[in-house]
Amino acid sequence: MRIRQMGFSSRLKAHRHILTLETLKFIVEFLEDRNATQAALRSGIPPTYASRQGQWLKKLPMVVAALEKDLDEYDIQALQKKVREINLRMNECASILGLDEGSEIEED
Repeated sequence: MRIRQMGFSSRLKAHRHILTLETLKFIVEFLEDRNATQAALRSGIPPTYASRQGQWLKKLPMVVAALEKDLDEYDIQALQKKVREINLRMNECASILGLDEGSEIEED
């Protein structure tokens, strides 16, 4: 039996209906200035893919629904705080697993 790694476009299609950490970060960053490319860059997407993936992410049904929600400044700050907490937990897990050397998860 062969195990085939999913290609980039296959992963994008598979994650259309799943809230991933990358998508959550993109939503929070996109709420800042409504610039898809800059939001993609700030959410950790490599510069070579940022423009294309930012445009793709902002068209996802779950992203559109999240952006249509009437969020006030308090809600946006709460989201930013939760994303920072997630990053902290991810770093703690990486440290426990011994994966923290050179592969630290970006904190905002």
